[in-house]
Amino acid sequence: MENSIYIGLSRQAALRRQMSQVANNIANMNTTGFKRELMIYQAYENKIPFAQTNDFVIDKGTATDFQPGPMRKTGNTFDLAIDGPGYFQVDDGTGTYYTRNGTFALDEFNQLVTNQGHLVLNAGGEPIFVPRSDEKITIETDGTVKLGDEVYGRIAVVEFDNPVGLRKVRDTLFETEELPRPADNSEVQQGLIEASNVNPIAELTTMIEVSRMYEAVKNLISTESDREKEAVQRLARPVQGSA
Repeated sequence: MENSIYIGLSRQAALRRQMSQVANNIANMNTTGFKRELMIYQAYENKIPFAQTNDFVIDKGTATDFQPGPMRKTGNTFDLAIDGPGYFQVDDGTGTYYTRNGTFALDEFNQLVTNQGHLVLNAGGEPIFVPRSDEKITIETDGTVKLGDEVYGRIAVVEFDNPVGLRKVRDTLFETEELPRPADNSEVQQGLIEASNVNPIAELTTMIEVSRMYEAVKNLISTESDREKEAVQRLARPVQGSA
């Protein structure tokens, strides 16, 4: 009889995790380059011969929705967006990661960095130095950084044959064991950023649905628990007229 309760508890655990995931999506609805997370579930069959079965819920983790977010114009020199499936290469001091967040700036050493302070890399895996000047800085669609007519580097934009293999590390950073290749189908757009691909209305709707499902499972567990208590009490009750 306890199987129904255990199955309900497995569903509650999965719903709690989904609620956290939805809340995280909503919290990052304004994070540049953020990709929403989706839950992955699997049913574990509880096989009982000649009987109707209920399945345990197994939380298999999350998957990333790699659909691009909308482009937003800022006009800022070092705000960059990628039109296409490419990624920027950055180094946080521990290794190379990939991101669609192109909110860049110059640090105190005139190195191009992300808004978290990670170095933006060129095709050779090296930092990009841009001198400060009143002259206009232009970043072309292939990532070439120019100050007037002089070239100061080229921002690396890479693509992957299997982008689904990218794993989110933190913020908007991804890692993968797959070797990247130079981007053939991506262009850098200066003065634009890629907004989060989170749809706040859809996420709020999901949050309401998860909350309702959690309450329904809670009521089911409570009902089943009361039924089991009543069954035990009846079995333990002495039969009238017995010696």
